[in-house]
Amino acid sequence: MPFITYTTVEGALSDEQKEALSKALTEAVTSTLGEKLRSNVWVTLNEAPEGNFYIGGHALKAKMLKKLMDTPDSEV
Repeated sequence: MPFITYTTVEGALSDEQKEALSKALTEAVTSTLGEKLRSNVWVTLNEAPEGNFYIGGHALKAKMLKKLMDTPDSEV
């Protein structure tokens, strides 16, 4: 059974984004490995408090992730 763990900063994702992400991850597995697996795909979304993620020695904040998610791909 496929088991997917997605970890992010607490507060970075809305409930709607979490639902959409879990559906998209399930879809990625089933489109790659077969539809029969759909009912057996587990997705866990872990949220860790701010201050537990660092990139290049700098703390990653939920506000920074939200801003990045709202930035059009052409500007990244």
